[in-house]
Amino acid sequence: MSNERRFALFAVVTFGWLVGGQYLLQALGLASATKKAPANVAKAAEDAAKKAFDEKKAERPKPDEAQGVAKAKDQLAPEKKADADKPKVALVPPGELVMGSLADKSPTGYHLEVQLEQKGAGVDSVFSSQFDADFEARKNPHKPLALIRRDTAWPPSLALTLSPPDSFGQGAPLPLADREKAENEADAPAAPPSEDLLDAQLWEVVRDNEGRAVRPLKRDAEAGKPAVEGQAVVFKTVADNGVVVTKTFRLWQAADGFEVELRFESPDKERSFVYNLFGPHGILIEGDWYTTTFRDVFFGTTDKGASGLETYSADVVAKDPAKATSTSLPLRFTGIENQYFAILAAPVPTPKTQEERLERETKAVLLHRDPALHKSDVGVRITSKPVVVGPNLAHTHTFNVFAGPKTSEALAPYGAEDLASYRKSWIPAAPWIARVLITPTLSFTYKITEVVGKFFGGSRGNAGVAIILLTLMVKMMMFPLGRKQALMAQRSQQLQPYLKEIQEKYKEDKERLTKETFALYKKHGVNPVSGCLPALIQLPIFVGLWQALNTSISLRHAPFLWINNLAAPDMLFKFPFEITFLGWWFNLLPIIVVAVMLVQTKLFSPPATTPEAEMQQKTMKYMMVFMAVMFYKVPAGLGLYFITSSLWSIGERLLLPKITHEAPPAPDKGDEGSNGSAPATPKPPSGIAKFWTRILDEARKDPTYRKMVDDRDGGAGSKSKDRPNGANDRRDRDRGKPRARPGRK
Repeated sequence: MSNERRFALFAVVTFGWLVGGQYLLQALGLASATKKAPANVAKAAEDAAKKAFDEKKAERPKPDEAQGVAKAKDQLAPEKKADADKPKVALVPPGELVMGSLADKSPTGYHLEVQLEQKGAGVDSVFSSQFDADFEARKNPHKPLALIRRDTAWPPSLALTLSPPDSFGQGAPLPLADREKAENEADAPAAPPSEDLLDAQLWEVVRDNEGRAVRPLKRDAEAGKPAVEGQAVVFKTVADNGVVVTKTFRLWQAADGFEVELRFESPDKERSFVYNLFGPHGILIEGDWYTTTFRDVFFGTTDKGASGLETYSADVVAKDPAKATSTSLPLRFTGIENQYFAILAAPVPTPKTQEERLERETKAVLLHRDPALHKSDVGVRITSKPVVVGPNLAHTHTFNVFAGPKTSEALAPYGAEDLASYRKSWIPAAPWIARVLITPTLSFTYKITEVVGKFFGGSRGNAGVAIILLTLMVKMMMFPLGRKQALMAQRSQQLQPYLKEIQEKYKEDKERLTKETFALYKKHGVNPVSGCLPALIQLPIFVGLWQALNTSISLRHAPFLWINNLAAPDMLFKFPFEITFLGWWFNLLPIIVVAVMLVQTKLFSPPATTPEAEMQQKTMKYMMVFMAVMFYKVPAGLGLYFITSSLWSIGERLLLPKITHEAPPAPDKGDEGSNGSAPATPKPPSGIAKFWTRILDEARKDPTYRKMVDDRDGGAGSKSKDRPNGANDRRDRDRGKPRARPGRK
């Protein structure tokens, strides 16, 4: 049995074991049935957030009942002993603390629905009206996308605490459950000393003159921008140290974010403190079984006008949160991201110097540790510089909060365009190519499909066709390099018989073998290294295209043929159980990609002339099988690119002999003795040449045709100098004989 057959048998047995091994062991009673792992804390919080969203939708009071519900004393939250001396705060129903809307999905309407939390005066949840939630298997649930989730174990997003001015470098914040334990158990972890826990305190909702908790806003047209409407909610409280804190949330139409304004006052005397702002957190993982970006913490900084960006994955934060800390440079923005979306907080105005910065430390916070560390839930915490307030001295700090897609257009108002690029590439030019060349070209090709679709009554384009057109455009731009590479490969393949003869003749003399080989290459203009140069030039373009396809929000939930989501694997059908390395789904596109590559290799690989070359070719075949496993979970859009690119390359090589119009390179007869090669075999005629030759042969049998030739060569009865005498004699013998008419024998 050959090595190839042994490997094929090994691959079949291995795949069969992966697919049916567990089922067979269960059937024989040798293994217990697979049980679902218990949901971790982060997953439980996710389910609780979805349930809370549905409950809050159902419990929102009608406008005529809102005031009565707000004043109902039986809905007052139980207060702590430390708050006994403070005036009681009326509890406002959650339905009255909602800014924005999910009903209007137009670009000019509200892009977000922000649910605020009175306890802690923070953000309970944020849902997007522009994007649906992630697919549940192959089905789109058509639920609003949760960009910020409420985590009941922690204070809400953008909650606030106050600390003494000398409390720099204090420990990480504690979950709410640990704080409750600290009050009852002496050995439980305690909150930092003298910290005003405003994030767990019930804040007063300041109503407007008409008694509305959500105030309508209007911003006039300016700088070419149309007038826009918005909403605001104001919270107010008094800290234990006597500082009066007012927190205002503002949301505007057609915006992928909102504003948070913090105002600090001290009417009676001067006070100093630092505040700790709990950043937005709770973003979901998009496609946790196939994605490469789960939850990452990022810090955008500035240094004398130059911007910087540091990113830390969740597993780094889970192992050592202290590593993900930013203290030296002024903060431009900070937050967390997944593959397609980001939530961040940015100080306004953006600081450019150390004197202008508002914060003195920003650090990552581990919210929930997952057994798979890269899936852990993380957040950020901003600690301000010391703030001094007094009777005639108040301070106002403003933060812009973004919650939306990672596109340059959406992130530009926050100065965070760097987040739109894929930052895990080891090729420096690839992110720039993806942002400047590939992404605009992909948008252009999509518009082409949109225009064509309108001719057939459609209202939108097709992202799958756009990827195919994009690939063809890139390949056409690279055609000169690709043609040169294919030509060199073809010439190298044609020289293989002569190379083999040289190797056999000089197998004992390695130095002469090398000299004769390079002499043969030089004589026929073949550079074995030049075939790698086009591939190296195309590598940044390929990686840039891969980045654009892997992070493009326009491909998320884009359908094509049987594919429901071009940003995810194609997921043709579901396995009865989970398979190691493959997951729950069978993906067809990676199999097609490897099959096309095998065909391409079979057609155009030169025959192996040495055992080493033969072993290398076999290794490449085996590697392609492993590539099917390695790239099994790549986005379907990337699979379309691979297939289109490989088919183009195959067609390019097949058409190469028809467009080069040159004879195969071969040594001359006079060079046989010098390098031991044989004369070249003449190129066989093409099909059209054979057909034309056959027509001429039939025409020469016709006497009329012969007469036309004779007349053209000198006329009847005349002897041409350059015509042989035999031809004249034949004409004399045939003169006077009856000639056959056309169509008769």
